[in-house]
Amino acid sequence: MIEILNLHKSFGELQVLKGIDLEMEHGKVLVIIGPSGSGKTTLLRCFNLLEVPDQGSLSLSDIKINFTDNKKIPQKSILALRQKTGMVFQSYNLFPHMTALGNVMEGQVTVQKRSKDEARERALQLLTKVGLADKADAYPHQLSGGQQQRVAIARAMAVDPEVLLFDEPTSALDPELVGEVLKVIKQLAAEGMTMVIVTHEMKFAADVADRIILMDGGHILEQGTPQEVLEHPQHPRALQFLNRISGEEV
Repeated sequence: MIEILNLHKSFGELQVLKGIDLEMEHGKVLVIIGPSGSGKTTLLRCFNLLEVPDQGSLSLSDIKINFTDNKKIPQKSILALRQKTGMVFQSYNLFPHMTALGNVMEGQVTVQKRSKDEARERALQLLTKVGLADKADAYPHQLSGGQQQRVAIARAMAVDPEVLLFDEPTSALDPELVGEVLKVIKQLAAEGMTMVIVTHEMKFAADVADRIILMDGGHILEQGTPQEVLEHPQHPRALQFLNRISGEEV
């Protein structure tokens, strides 16, 4: 179970999250949507403390962290939480001097202290899973954007996280490359991987999500099944956003 209670986050005078509450069961897919500046990426980054909230609490399995203004979170707690999460960024963030295989091995060797043989075997399994077994020895500059993002997904999975976090995983891709990344994410969802995904791909959100939250102005305006949120929104601002997005996709 993942639970967030009364989460607040500000950057200087700018309040980005204004008391977020949500619960999520393991094995489910939560998709976060909303306009730019709504707080969705900040919320995602709070899941693994890339952004440390100012107030509230975050629970993931047996870990619970309480946040209060100016209270430093112990590094031990941060590392424990991050070991349970894998992050996939918009811009891939692969190590350019390492092959695809090396990128997927790195966290296993340095963080989990696996042997290089064990890490290599696991990395090859994951590259096969994302359809890139034949690109194991390729460097990032030799790969397309979609291939790089699939390597990034394999790398995030390599440390056996309980939750995968995706920050708009297709936003940096050419349109023709989006499908190959979404296919991998859908496969993971079908296998029961717990995922939190920030995306602007509404059709993908409808296909993959067990639950959707729609954010604006640092608040959750709508939450529920894809049908409830996307087809029957109750909040006027949510309806306005979805109508605009629908118009852009036509």
